[in-house]
Amino acid sequence: MSTVTETLFSASEPSAASPARDLPDLVRLSYLTFVVVALLNHAWFTDLSDLAPLDAVEGGSLATQLLFGSMILVGIPMVWHLGLARLRPVLSRPALLFGLWLLATTLLSGDLALSLRRLALYGIAAFLAASLLVVARSARQLADAFAMAGFTVLVSSYLGLLIVPALTIHSHYDLTGEIGHDGLWRGIFSHKNEAGMAMTILVILGLFIASVRSRLLGWTMVAASGVFLVGSGSKTPLITLAMVLGISWLCRVIHSRAVRVLVLVGPVLLLITITIGSIVVPPVRSVLDVVLPDATFTARNEIWSFAIDNIVQKPLTGFGFGAFWLTERTVYASIVNPDTTWVQMATQAHNSFLDAALAMGLPGFVLTLLVFIAIPTRDFLYRLPQGATDPSAVLFMRLWQLVLLSASFETILFNPNTPAFGMIVMAISGLRMLTVRPVIA
Repeated sequence: MSTVTETLFSASEPSAASPARDLPDLVRLSYLTFVVVALLNHAWFTDLSDLAPLDAVEGGSLATQLLFGSMILVGIPMVWHLGLARLRPVLSRPALLFGLWLLATTLLSGDLALSLRRLALYGIAAFLAASLLVVARSARQLADAFAMAGFTVLVSSYLGLLIVPALTIHSHYDLTGEIGHDGLWRGIFSHKNEAGMAMTILVILGLFIASVRSRLLGWTMVAASGVFLVGSGSKTPLITLAMVLGISWLCRVIHSRAVRVLVLVGPVLLLITITIGSIVVPPVRSVLDVVLPDATFTARNEIWSFAIDNIVQKPLTGFGFGAFWLTERTVYASIVNPDTTWVQMATQAHNSFLDAALAMGLPGFVLTLLVFIAIPTRDFLYRLPQGATDPSAVLFMRLWQLVLLSASFETILFNPNTPAFGMIVMAISGLRMLTVRPVIA
């Protein structure tokens, strides 16, 4: 008997009507597991004491291109074989408009070659994330892949702490220029914050596994990920995870659609207001100074101010995808203003929405709000019985909210090198598909 958790995957399974278009479970599961691991982290055991960091970055970039290029050569034929039409719901009008504007502003970039390379990686990672929902035969099979990928990351990270601590634990030998991180766990990841985000994702995946596959397996992943999250010392992911679990609980018990919207959108808009708003709206800054005295957001204020000053210079089209930070405009910014020497090493605005405006102008900023906030909110509430949610919908909502709440402090909506990017693409795609293949009550 079909369960509600199978609906999204089995409602239009091509193999049900045409066995010739089916794929063996081993092939499906292997692809799913490999893609999930790669999306969580594809550059393992980074040596932060390397004396040639620029060479390491270039080498990592080439390795990333080869890895994702290889995966897309496998992913496209698989999705095509199973039925490319199953991805059609993801290509909504707002999503298409977002993609077209992103492409248009990329073609107008000051560094066309750089923007095109980064856009290609962005598109490949997004396709791979969405393809998980096509290749998975059922929610249980997807949960199996999450378990295999999750424990691969966890076992490797824990073993790394014991066997190669120099590559898995922050120390005073790190050349990142940060202090106070000595002894904090990063596992197979390049930074404690990246590890922290990955562990919060694994907690959410573990809860899904416990719901649809195995309670023992799921809760073991939750516990192992939680311990590593504490060891990483990443406070923001820990706080964000608590907020996400609170939001998902409220969505279960609240029957009012209007209140649900407020619960889903309110925290995100509040964070956008107190971050960007604290810079561009003086009254917001005044209120924030009263409520949170000396709220410097770990020195992000200067970065946000610098980003906003540059957005004003190119408000329509922006500077092109990935063509602002670490370019001539920022590397030589201190020549014009000696107080901005820090910007030479800045790699992002530490705010996804500001980086959207830097890359695509104010129209891109608006489209980002539409695609990443408004449409998923509508999709989550669409056709769902009041006060009830399906485990698959809960998974997608939790991942979506986790990344979205973090987006006001990190540029993760436009960085496929982070573990968060693939998860939010999969989550938004899943919520979109649920509107076409509704939950069975």
